[in-house]
Amino acid sequence: MRATTRILAVIGLIALSGITVQASAEQSERARFPPPGHLVDIGRGEQIHIRSWGTAADSPTIVLDASAAMPLSAWAWIGQGLAGLGHRVVAYDRPGMGWSRGPWAPRDSAHAVDALAKTLEAAGMAPPYVVVGHSYGGFSARVFAGTYRDDVAGLVLLDTTHPDGGGELGFATYYRIRAWQGHAGLFQLSPQSDSFWELPAEDRAAANAVSLWTSHLDTSAEELEAWPTSAAQVRAVGSYFGDLPLLVVSGVGSAAHIDLQRDLTRLSSARQFIQINADHIGMLVSRTQSELVVQAIEDFLATL
Repeated sequence: MRATTRILAVIGLIALSGITVQASAEQSERARFPPPGHLVDIGRGEQIHIRSWGTAADSPTIVLDASAAMPLSAWAWIGQGLAGLGHRVVAYDRPGMGWSRGPWAPRDSAHAVDALAKTLEAAGMAPPYVVVGHSYGGFSARVFAGTYRDDVAGLVLLDTTHPDGGGELGFATYYRIRAWQGHAGLFQLSPQSDSFWELPAEDRAAANAVSLWTSHLDTSAEELEAWPTSAAQVRAVGSYFGDLPLLVVSGVGSAAHIDLQRDLTRLSSARQFIQINADHIGMLVSRTQSELVVQAIEDFLATL
């Protein structure tokens, strides 16, 4: 009995040490990597981090909604590219993600959309909007388009998650384990591969650091655990948006994946579908692959 107590005490001390090491490292990184954009107070003690590129123009504001586990810095190449073509672009960290702050709230798409709408209003970014969702960000992009249909001039889905595509349990479990590993300080003991090394030099280190913060990892897990709720919300806003201009962009993938992407074109009668030579993450973080996305969005905007 005493031996068991001692073993548990040692395990507890190790866990506490890991938590302390992780907390200290995150505190240092938060000082080193302040928000690249700015925090918008939307009430309820909540601040949403947004970052914009370009200036106000006659064309709609382009709103970027990132995938699960992705800080908004992942949009750096696409934000810069579209701004260089004369567009105003804004990306945001969903509640609890990246640099966004505030009390816990349900991590489903409807709550993310509510936060985004309040953020755009508080920041003085008036409609119309072209909403761009990547991967899991496609859920909240679709809910936003369905909820604020009169404010949305176009919808772009980049290799987005299909509500009937499956895989939710596997993704949720993976990121919950990642969150536990983060809290235990394991990432400080064993350096992780950098998924953001292809981003612009000024964004690489910050994006990688933020992606391993425990608050970000916890929210990533919570969002994916809320997958069934968010998928239901996607279905609730409707499976047909009439003549809302829609662009579906698929990267390379299996025939089943591409079929699911093509199925998304049923959302609108004013639809376009293209497949580009880019992988799922590379279409954001790789400069050459992101250029294909920028050109696809620019061609789509020209049709509005």
